Amino acid sequence: MNPVRSSLRHPWWSIAVAAALAASPRAARAQHADRTFFTRRDVVATGIALAGTALVFQFDERIARWTQQPSVQGTPSRRELAKDLTLINETPFTFGALATYGIGRLAHSGTTADVGLHLTESLVLTTAIGQVIRGALGRARPSSAVDGPTTHRFGRGYTDFEYRSFPSLHAATAFAASAAAVEEIRLRNPGAVRWAGPLLYGAASVPGFTRLYLNKHWASDIAAGSFLGAMLGIKTVRYAHSRPRTKLDRFMLGASVSPGPDGGARVSFAFK
Repeated sequence: MNPVRSSLRHPWWSIAVAAALAASPRAARAQHADRTFFTRRDVVATGIALAGTALVFQFDERIARWTQQPSVQGTPSRRELAKDLTLINETPFTFGALATYGIGRLAHSGTTADVGLHLTESLVLTTAIGQVIRGALGRARPSSAVDGPTTHRFGRGYTDFEYRSFPSLHAATAFAASAAAVEEIRLRNPGAVRWAGPLLYGAASVPGFTRLYLNKHWASDIAAGSFLGAMLGIKTVRYAHSRPRTKLDRFMLGASVSPGPDGGARVSFAFK
């Protein structure tokens, strides 16, 4: 089996982040508490992001032509590598986050379980919002866009994969996972952010580039998805750590996982 493809089946990235956080004794607590999940600052940030996306939109067609040039496409092995890397999407990210949560419960590590749960929450929220937006807008992917970047059919994205271009869910979930992980690190071990931030955000940019290379997204799709994921990843962690635990957190983090008599796992829940 291809080693790249095989490695993407395992939640190595989330386990590594959780292990690093578990080594830090600092309690996680956000400095500022917002009354609501979304604030006026988020509205301003979203407006700036939309303006930036509109600017990138002006170059969508030019960037798409450039990525499809023979000199950029290169050899068949380069294309195979891009196909392997594009497997980094919402599915392995979510399974990785869930695995981190499960490992934390099995190992009785509150920090690991907490990180895994908030990563999962940010990914589920990002995926749900992203699917609603791209389904409703129905923007055509570059490979199917008859009229270029403006090709769209409102609502068609819910039934046709080729009309789910905006925003890129690959970029959104990658940045959601990285942003949530960076925020967890910032709360527990701020000094590690100087190297963890560039590393995680750099890795988050890879899926977006592969989608451009494979002609599956416009550059503005990647820009919008990156912002959406980063904002929701950051907001999910900060909201969770700036107030008393929500009912969901109390329920999930009060879960106890232990080996079952038949070799499986037994899960019990208790509010904390």
